[in-house]
Amino acid sequence: LVDFAGATGGWSYYSDRASRIEPTCWALLGLGAAGANRREAAAVDAARIFLRGLVRADGLLVEPAMPGPNYGWNGLALLALNDHDSLDLVDRLASGLLAVKGIRIEADAGSAVRVDSRLQAWSWTEGTFSWVEPTAYCMLALKVRRVAGPIVEARLREAEAVLLDRVCEPGGWNYGNAQVLAQDLRPYVPTTALALLALQDKPDHPVVRRSLDWLAAHALAEMSTMALSLAAMALYVYGQPVEAVLRALEEQQERTRVLGNIHLLAMAL
Repeated sequence: LVDFAGATGGWSYYSDRASRIEPTCWALLGLGAAGANRREAAAVDAARIFLRGLVRADGLLVEPAMPGPNYGWNGLALLALNDHDSLDLVDRLASGLLAVKGIRIEADAGSAVRVDSRLQAWSWTEGTFSWVEPTAYCMLALKVRRVAGPIVEARLREAEAVLLDRVCEPGGWNYGNAQVLAQDLRPYVPTTALALLALQDKPDHPVVRRSLDWLAAHALAEMSTMALSLAAMALYVYGQPVEAVLRALEEQQERTRVLGNIHLLAMAL
């Protein structure tokens, strides 16, 4: 992973490409868990400089040539920052995330989608609907960073309500909602794992217990590095066995290493 670090700081999805927020944050998380030697520390410092260079006036990170911030990746960035980073940067990023919301849509009795569209959490981009993944990233980051205050508490309560409203019938989460045109939608491993990570402080909630049971039963159903990595993280956090998932993850990495995906290498680490 250190060998793949960009010359100008940060990491890209594939080698010899421009550094991006998502793989950079996963690399920081992976290297932080692994422990740093001198080469790793230098790569991490360069990555922090790269991220600081993307901060705009409202505290959010925006990649060059992009029209605006990706709120999910900003949540991931807040999660990836550690105690060595400037508290000012952390505070500005947290404030920026608290200032944005997914759009609110008034209830329509004839809607084809079973979802409380009045609830607002986090969307992927400005002026769009709240989705499970960016909501989970932002919730988790604010909780892990222990951002406090009445505004934070209110946002987290509503974000939790969004996830609980979107849970699929057997437990777990789809990407947006749980039912369309009276048809139940299927949950997926990555989205379920992320939502469970965001709700890890509610382990006894019936929705969380049902979803954890679903994930434990289906953790090997999606044999991709991303799905297996997130499943392992979520199961580990809840004290569930992860050995089979880690073995599958190692085998998957061996099979797909030819793809050269730096982002997934970092997630696996």
